[in-house]
Amino acid sequence: MTDKPLESNAASLPLRVFLDVLVSAAHTWRAGNRERPSCSRCLEFGETCRYSSARRKPGPPLGSHHAPSPLRKSRRSNAASAAAPAAPAAPAAPLRPSAPTPPGTIETATATTTEPSARDTAARLSASTPTATPTGQREERPTPTTQPLVVPLTLPQLTPAGRGDVRKRPCTLNLAPHQVECLLLRYFDILKDVSPIYSRDLFLQRYKDGRCSESLISTIVVIAAKVTGYAADQDGPEGDGLPNWDACLDLLLSSSLLDEDLMGDALSLDDFRRAFILAVYEYHQFPGHQSWMRVGRVTRMAYRVGLDRLDHIRTVYADWRAVDPEDIQEWRALWWCIYRLDTYSNMACGTPYVIDDTAMGTSLLQSPATGAASASPDADGAGAGAGAVGTLPVLYLPSDLDDVPGVVRAVVQAPATFMANIHNVTLSALRQAGLVLRLPLLHSLGDRAALVTRAERRLATTRLALPTGWLNPRRNALSNESRAVHHARLATVLHLQMAQLLLAMADPGLRQEGADNNNNDNDDNDDRAVAGWQRVLEACQDIAAVAHQWDSSFCLAVDPALSFVVFTALVFLDLYRKTALADPRLRRDLDHQTTVLHLQMSHFATTWTVPRLLLLSYESFHQSVSAPLYGRHIALILSRFEAPFHPRWLQFLSSAGTVLANSVRPVVT
Repeated sequence: MTDKPLESNAASLPLRVFLDVLVSAAHTWRAGNRERPSCSRCLEFGETCRYSSARRKPGPPLGSHHAPSPLRKSRRSNAASAAAPAAPAAPAAPLRPSAPTPPGTIETATATTTEPSARDTAARLSASTPTATPTGQREERPTPTTQPLVVPLTLPQLTPAGRGDVRKRPCTLNLAPHQVECLLLRYFDILKDVSPIYSRDLFLQRYKDGRCSESLISTIVVIAAKVTGYAADQDGPEGDGLPNWDACLDLLLSSSLLDEDLMGDALSLDDFRRAFILAVYEYHQFPGHQSWMRVGRVTRMAYRVGLDRLDHIRTVYADWRAVDPEDIQEWRALWWCIYRLDTYSNMACGTPYVIDDTAMGTSLLQSPATGAASASPDADGAGAGAGAVGTLPVLYLPSDLDDVPGVVRAVVQAPATFMANIHNVTLSALRQAGLVLRLPLLHSLGDRAALVTRAERRLATTRLALPTGWLNPRRNALSNESRAVHHARLATVLHLQMAQLLLAMADPGLRQEGADNNNNDNDDNDDRAVAGWQRVLEACQDIAAVAHQWDSSFCLAVDPALSFVVFTALVFLDLYRKTALADPRLRRDLDHQTTVLHLQMSHFATTWTVPRLLLLSYESFHQSVSAPLYGRHIALILSRFEAPFHPRWLQFLSSAGTVLANSVRPVVT
């Protein structure tokens, strides 16, 4: 079991030929040698037997044998469940159930040939519940509050050929029960805008009862610990042996189990929650093609399950009718979180939305009829206590302009779901503006103006339908508005102001001004261009006014996708400051507003990668573009704008100085 002969051969052969020889040798060994290798521990962990760097002995890494290997238990459990008698088939059941996950393991997607009953599938659609024994008594399952978390994850290890060689490796989270509960509570203080768990109290109660998926709990614990900076000294002597959170996150994000789960039909509520949480985290912390594709897979899987028409399938399929109202509310909240992620990810990249706003059959969040029907969300603006809930009629996201005021007025009457539903309504206005910005190149000038006008009317109707004082960036102290509710409201205000900014940039006259006037030295006096540019400045200043009231301690509580709004305003404020139109007295205000927006982005960037990259792009643009800029320069810059995070736009920002310097300069007389 030495590597020296292989190394000598590798030096004399090309890499591809050498790898082919290794593959051929492996196939020959499998065909001719059926004996068990001398090192059984490597076989158990699915690893290649190799010499340890510390002890010079063959075997797995030091310490890995201390962790129990639940993989064989998982296989036996899945095999036993597959061999069990099949339940009576339900002809309309769209999903397939899977066996309950053994405590401490991540459930893998396995194909089954049995057809589920409506009752079994309903249990699958509901949150995890204790299984029943043949005698009708509940089987006692170990709860996370009495055992440490021991979670096997899947780590893709690259072979010398660069191909993924997926191998099972356990990752142990030896956390005390109070540490797990502390991290679960911390999770509900971060990313509230896109939290797929509607009722915190209900979720925590199910966790204490041992009815939550352990893979979901471990995912929440790891992400909460990493984002909030959970350290050993924060939790007494028991925290001395905290795991390596970075290594755990690498295992979670590189796990093939997530992709395998999304390829099947048997997704439980906790499975979907886990997939969504990982998609959100990867998108903001590791932006790129892979994270963007993961968001798309989660969204399309929601369509496949039927979350876009949740109210309709409940009337058709018996398994969905059997789901508890509490779990239906959780599924509905999950759908609207996916709706938000679809909006941010595609609008920021300049790609079409996956979700079609005009073809949704899932209503907005519904208030419980009584306070005991469902635990109310915590104080992120989603509602008051259990005794202050109202009854909300079934309302859908308004697709027609005339329906917007009625929906907003009805939403206001239900405090328990008020903030979450307003968030969705304002986000729909932002989606409409982002759609209009993508269409100008595909329509004639008259059609473009009509599209902008329609989107502006919807935006104006939404703004005026909101309660009095809603757009005030300051906290409504006389109304006893809490700081958490204040910042949740500010997020919706940023939606509306970003929509106004996008519509201003979509103005046909502003984007084409100067395109055909390269020999005209008076293009800055064009009234229409000046009016359009003033609208852009107004929207950017409104965004800066919100940033002026921002509390940096809430940067973890809101979706960091709001940094796309701040970044866009920051770029165009800096752009206007360098134009010939800027008054010297106005420049002082612009300097202050730019500083405030830059500081707000910096607070987001202390935790998240996307704001950090956006700040680097802004710094490159700020240093490469110098004053003065003229109308044709502005038209050129606006013509290049596609989306805040579009690759071509970011590339243009890095080389904007060279591009603008090569443009035709006005003739000075």
